[in-house]
Amino acid sequence: MTADARAVARDALLRVEEGAYANLVLPTLLERSGLDERDRRFATELVYGTTRMRRACDFLVDRFVLRPLDRPTRAVLRLGAHQLHHLGTPAHAAVSATVGAAPPRSRGLVNAVLRRVASAPVDWPDDATRL
Repeated sequence: MTADARAVARDALLRVEEGAYANLVLPTLLERSGLDERDRRFATELVYGTTRMRRACDFLVDRFVLRPLDRPTRAVLRLGAHQLHHLGTPAHAAVSATVGAAPPRSRGLVNAVLRRVASAPVDWPDDATRL
């Protein structure tokens, strides 16, 4: 089975949110994924980077979300925000591919929020959130 790097990262982030350790859950998911080495490295960066910058990613997303989010939608929005603001992924690529990893029922929301995250200036509340 071949998976997408963002889908693998989403699944790992969901497991981490349930209390799993990223360094224990990610290798198993990568092994099962069928991803090539380059995509495995990308998925790894997405998981560790999004986990490390979770507070910043939530701030970037929450400015444009008006209702509570289910966990899978929150996870893909964090992935997208991390790509846009910390990895410098071009907006068209980050948004399009991340929408593909979103649950079908929330793809429109993910698309709209990530486009706003990509285009809106950021006024960080403090360095702790930004860093």
